[in-house]
Amino acid sequence: MVDIERFSVQAVYFFVILPFFLARPFGLALPFIELLCGLGLLFGVLTRLSALGIGLLSLSFFIAKAIVLSQGRSANCGCFGAFGDTLTSFTIYLDLPMMLLAIVVMFAPSGVRHWKTVGNLLPKTWKEKLRFVW
Repeated sequence: MVDIERFSVQAVYFFVILPFFLARPFGLALPFIELLCGLGLLFGVLTRLSALGIGLLSLSFFIAKAIVLSQGRSANCGCFGAFGDTLTSFTIYLDLPMMLLAIVVMFAPSGVRHWKTVGNLLPKTWKEKLRFVW
């Protein structure tokens, strides 16, 4: 979130997978989608939807990195933003555990997903209406 243009948009351009007209909007939206999914898990609000988002993002990142590596290229994925440069050859190993953990969260019982979270403070009627994504 420090410099979205540098750490997200440029990373999407360097992968050269998306068409040029889609790369910029995707790069601009990506950090906000990741933030919302992370906050959803952290605060226990819409945990299944957040875990699904993280799982799909991890899957798409894994596929993009596999394509780049299969072409013999290397790119800075921007995974850790301003904290350091990371190459796709290293961070591809982080995507599979992230997908696995997202699946675990999606299928975990409600009591486990919402243990001591803000989500427990919301009315029960909301939880019943949103039970498939909650």
